[in-house]
Amino acid sequence: MKRILPVISVVVIIMNVAFAEDKVEFKPIKTSPAFDMMKSLVGTWEGKLERSNGEVVDTKTTYKLVSNGSVIVEDLKEGDQDMMSTYTDRFGKLTMTHYCSFGTKPIFNLSSMTENTLDFDFDATCGLKEGEHTFVKDITLKYDPKKDVLINKYLVIMKDKSELTGVATLKRVK
Repeated sequence: MKRILPVISVVVIIMNVAFAEDKVEFKPIKTSPAFDMMKSLVGTWEGKLERSNGEVVDTKTTYKLVSNGSVIVEDLKEGDQDMMSTYTDRFGKLTMTHYCSFGTKPIFNLSSMTENTLDFDFDATCGLKEGEHTFVKDITLKYDPKKDVLINKYLVIMKDKSELTGVATLKRVK
């Protein structure tokens, strides 16, 4: 037993040295101007959501940068509903996937960008269809950096093809 301990110690040291040389290097990832604009939203936002059906609910959104700066995760709470979205560049263009409380997962592509607004169009290749599913079909994010206010507008297509809109006005809290 006394001879085995030194041998095990030497083997452990050799393995640590060998694996230390194989360290993975994560280089900075180049992202699109639209993704860079989304990075300015990282933090926590709170406010009110007004829906076209007259409902007004508290809302809270947290944006977090992950995966070596290549993905932004949005945790969204509208009233008692928790949802999540991810934003990432695909072939140099900003895309969004929304994991909705309706049980659907619409995908969006950036359609236009101005100095402080991102407009996303629904990507029908995700398989959702009007008259068959309830899903978010349109999203616009507008950020006023001077006031630190974010306005999130969306359009939901209900299964019966009726529409529900929402406008959330959020202020950064951290």
